[in-house]
Amino acid sequence: MYRRYGERRILTPGPTALPQRVKAALVRETTNPDLDPQFFEEYRETVDMARQLIGAEQGRVYIWAGEAMLGLEAAVANSVKPGTKVLVVDNGVYGSGFADLVKMYGGRPVVMGLDWRLPADPAAVDRWLEKERDVEVVTLVHCDTPSALYNPLRELAKVAADHGVLLIVDAVSSIGADEILFDQWRVGVLIGGSQKALNAPPGLTILAVSKAALDKAREVGRETFYMNYFLWEEWLEKGGFPYTMPDVLIYALKESLDKILEEGLSSVFQRHKAARLAARRAVETLGLKPYPQSLECTCPTVTAFKTPIPATQLRRHIWEKYGVLLAGSWGPLEGEVMRIGHMGVQASLDHLATAVVALGAGLRDLGIDADVEKAVDAVVEAFR
Repeated sequence: MYRRYGERRILTPGPTALPQRVKAALVRETTNPDLDPQFFEEYRETVDMARQLIGAEQGRVYIWAGEAMLGLEAAVANSVKPGTKVLVVDNGVYGSGFADLVKMYGGRPVVMGLDWRLPADPAAVDRWLEKERDVEVVTLVHCDTPSALYNPLRELAKVAADHGVLLIVDAVSSIGADEILFDQWRVGVLIGGSQKALNAPPGLTILAVSKAALDKAREVGRETFYMNYFLWEEWLEKGGFPYTMPDVLIYALKESLDKILEEGLSSVFQRHKAARLAARRAVETLGLKPYPQSLECTCPTVTAFKTPIPATQLRRHIWEKYGVLLAGSWGPLEGEVMRIGHMGVQASLDHLATAVVALGAGLRDLGIDADVEKAVDAVVEAFR
């Protein structure tokens, strides 16, 4: 038995492998982020780049120390009080999970009961809001990674705004991979994370908060420290932070955002669309069935598909023999679905070709007929 690979490849839908530029930022000289005015300026510059990425020139944008779950909980904590009725767009593991957060803060979740293989229909959401006139908040996952299901954020945001309800959006797996116009689309709160298409280490939440969301937070009056929008406002106005920030993570995120803006957003978004097409065509060529019903409702950052053998067995074989890490899924899809991440630098011809070769070879090793050559051709063709 010999090792068949030079370096291991991480092709999961986050956390991802880190580009060299981001790795280099992690070994910059550290400072005291509470006292160093230069660090505060770098934090401000990083926030400004995040604003460009998501079209949030009017809304407040914060970068907090904590994995993106912090932002999701903060959004609910500052928008929901006992008795608040919340419409939950539940067509995925994370979409459904919002109902649990709403209950934790005393809210009343109204769950739509949607098909996990189809995007939420804006007309259906409109009808729900017409029927449930006392709904104050809608929760939505833009890209539900366990199933790779993609929801039409622009259209759903319009429906929510037209009804005067606050829209909370989990954009953790779409930020940096597709167009988001926070101000223009009238989103209430939008949450991103550092470890997905931004290709930075986990540990940072990017949070965009509209004026309507700030007004809602005042009304709710939640007494928190770590998740308090207004405490952050007070400290930022003074040129500081309410708690110590992880300086090297900010440096890494700043380098990642700079890399994205340097390439140009249109190029970045087109590359992710090409990756989505490449992965889906390759998976189908290998005889596997994608989980989302169509390409259009598949995330640009991840492809999910059913496997003819247990996903855990196939993933482990590919990792141990070929050094390529693919992902399984969660909740009801665990053991049934596998996933290829194409986030950030992964959304490229070389990364996807590697993933497809390893997947096809793994299938053949375990007795499943798979045309690896045609699958690689499908990847190459998608990137022409």
